[in-house]
Amino acid sequence: MHRAKGLGAALLTLVLAGAAAPAQAETSKVRIGLQFGLTYLPIMVAHSERMIEKHAKAQGLPEVEVTLQRFSGTTAVNDALLSNSVDFGALGMPGVLIAWEKTRGRQHVKGIAGLATITYFVYVNKPNLKSLADFTDQDKIAVPAFNSPQAILLRAAAEKQLGSAAKANALMVSMPHPDATGALLSGAAISGYFSTPPFTQVLAKDSRVRPILTSTDILGKDTTAAGVTVTQGFVDDNPKVSQAVLEALAEATQLIKDDPKRAAEIYIKSETVKLSQEEVEAILKDGSTTFDVTPHGVMDYAQMMQKQGFMKAIPKSWDDVFLPLLKGRKGD
Repeated sequence: MHRAKGLGAALLTLVLAGAAAPAQAETSKVRIGLQFGLTYLPIMVAHSERMIEKHAKAQGLPEVEVTLQRFSGTTAVNDALLSNSVDFGALGMPGVLIAWEKTRGRQHVKGIAGLATITYFVYVNKPNLKSLADFTDQDKIAVPAFNSPQAILLRAAAEKQLGSAAKANALMVSMPHPDATGALLSGAAISGYFSTPPFTQVLAKDSRVRPILTSTDILGKDTTAAGVTVTQGFVDDNPKVSQAVLEALAEATQLIKDDPKRAAEIYIKSETVKLSQEEVEAILKDGSTTFDVTPHGVMDYAQMMQKQGFMKAIPKSWDDVFLPLLKGRKGD
């Protein structure tokens, strides 16, 4: 009897101690992995203007330290996220979907925000090339990677125009955007390039090349090019920090729309690019890129990727892939 009473008292003490213990504090450091390019401008703006810190404070959190880490390619960003080297990772939309599928039941990587919808253009440097049907085995189209949005879109276009998505594989070569731009203009190595801003705008000024196809032609709409991902575990442990990041990105997209001059200044300081501030500002105004945290075209990409063998199981809807967004916003 005395022993039972002693155990009961000990358990009661543990319960009371647990009840009195403060909840585990959320992280004071936010690490974001991103790639190079105008697509990732909302992250640069949120960091430059200390928007994450502001929204974290509004959530009642103490001062947070935000750092950006640059990576080359979606794979490197995703590896950093899964190894806990970064807390948030910016991936191309195909990368978001692949990460979602491969980590289900484990790390549970999901999107927390979109970044931008983009119109991609296929530019060519030969007058006889008017459609994909005009390309021969001597003509190549540059894409940044074989699992990039451009590559997936090109296969979808080949399925429509040539009757087989696989026929696009023989046309594609992988090449970084700056190299592809230079190669297309010089007439060496490639005949086409599936371009993205700001390289699209560079090509548009040169009379030696012209566009023959756009991503809008293929899908009938523009789609989100990239999104910000996070593990479910991080969100569970840091709900207020996660909300602060999302709200900061939404505020950053609004700043880009309202003050393209300031946004261009931030971009020029954030990346080494051969563009003037005025040129970047013009790109932000020309409608080729729309910055928005709401994801668009998620299911379009998922369906294309399943057909092309990049995914086995596709989500039932876009919000299987993305965490709950800001109130009033609905993706597709």
